[in-house]
Amino acid sequence: MTAKVIFAMLISVHIPKCAGTGFQRVLHSLLGPGLWLNYGTIFARADARRELVPAGATCIHGHFFADAFDDLFPERQLITWVSHPVERVVSSYYDFLCQPDWGNYCCRVLWERQLTLRQFAELDWMRNKATRYLAGKPTDAFAFIGVTERCLDSLQAFGRTFAVPAPLPRRERFNPVRTAPRPELGDGDYEHLLALNAADLAWYWQAQARLENTLARMAPPSGLAEAGAGGCDRLAMAGPPDGGWWAGSSL
Repeated sequence: MTAKVIFAMLISVHIPKCAGTGFQRVLHSLLGPGLWLNYGTIFARADARRELVPAGATCIHGHFFADAFDDLFPERQLITWVSHPVERVVSSYYDFLCQPDWGNYCCRVLWERQLTLRQFAELDWMRNKATRYLAGKPTDAFAFIGVTERCLDSLQAFGRTFAVPAPLPRRERFNPVRTAPRPELGDGDYEHLLALNAADLAWYWQAQARLENTLARMAPPSGLAEAGAGGCDRLAMAGPPDGGWWAGSSL
């Protein structure tokens, strides 16, 4: 497998609840001041203006549509992470209950209407949220796609794809802010949430298949084989002395 050198602008699409906050630490450790966190400056293609992007930026990471920078950086390399759509919806519901974000429309509606999980999942912006962010792009438009439920496998693939060191695992919970029990799915909830997110589910399985193909072409490096399929919700990454790239972060 031939690794790609990071030479073009790297565009990292952070789909909410898909490990983007933790992956930000990986990017910062690799790129330092070249990493620009774009949360609220440029969201869609119509917002993109060259003067808004800091001079010296080599990677843009944040919440925005995947085509937002197509015109500014036609030679860019796209990367992203995805989660199983049911996990993404349940995680959003749980986190909005435990840590309300009053600037978020869906969170406000959840609290104002005291929505059940199903009712929350039926909100328009919660349905097929990942594919909205991906702006109709197929999996082969991305240089790398991580799968949250296969965190370590994904980091291994990222390291090999871009010829950079892959972080090693340290087993511990990295999201200590969760103190209440996770909501249980009622009868039929899983199937109902899947039906509301059919497009996301199809893209997710394509990303899984691509990860499998990538790993099949790679020999497992020392230190990652034992826990390669571990999810990001159960593992932290060993790294800098501050506790690791993923330690203590929210998805």
